[in-house]
Formats: sequence, C-alpha cells, structure tokens
Amino acid sequence: MQTFEAISITGFCEERSHNPDKQFMLFNMYLQLNHAPPAEWKELFGEARRIPRQPLWRKAWVEDSLLVVYCQPEELQQQIETLKQDIALANRQYQQLRSLRQQRSRLQEQLEQEEARERTLMRELSRQLHF
Repeated sequence: MQTFEAISITGFCEERSHNPDKQFMLFNMYLQLNHAPPAEWKELFGEARRIPRQPLWRKAWVEDSLLVVYCQPEELQQQIETLKQDIALANRQYQQLRSLRQQRSRLQEQLEQEEARERTLMRELSRQLHF
C-alpha cells in the first residue's frame, strides 16, 4: 500500500476565486492543496465540516487539488484556520483507516497462510492413511 502524504493548504488561487452570484457578497475562494486527496479523504473532510463549530460557518468542498470555501474575502483567514483543523482531522482519520486496512490485510494473509498449512497437513495425512 502506498504511503499517504498528509493534505495541507499551500496557497491561494486568486485567478480562480470569484463571486458566483453577484447578489451576494460571498465568493468561491480557491485554496491550493499540496495534492489531490483520495475520495475517502474527501468524505472524511466533508464529515468533519458537517456540524458547525463556530457562529460564522461557511461551506467548503474539494475540487481536484483545490479547496473551495464560500465566504467573504475578509473572512478568508479565519476560515483557513478552521479549515486547517478540519484537514488535520481528516488526515488523522484517513491515516487510521489506512492503518486498519493494512492490519486487516495482514491478518487475512496470516489466516490464508494458516489455512494453507492446514491443507498441507491434511494432504500429508491423507497420503499416510491406509484403507
């Protein structure tokens, strides 16, 4: 299994950031991630964002290697601080998920090896029996 490099915010994409609906003062603010996260990580991040933990809670989602937060420009730094916490949580949970899968894979491999030894023992026993 490949190693997982933790997701982090590496910059701001001013050329992608824009106001999608001029009747509101909320912008899609695009933040660059160090790489595109896997689908399961995105789910964990979405779950971390599901329950608001602050009075000013804005929608955020991942598009490829970009994190988009729907907020006012002057709120962005505050949102980044909250997003870093959510990213750290998603990184920890994703790493735990990977560890559990690796552990399960090793246990499955051990079980298969034990079953193969048992089959070998039964085959040897079968050869030794005389009827």
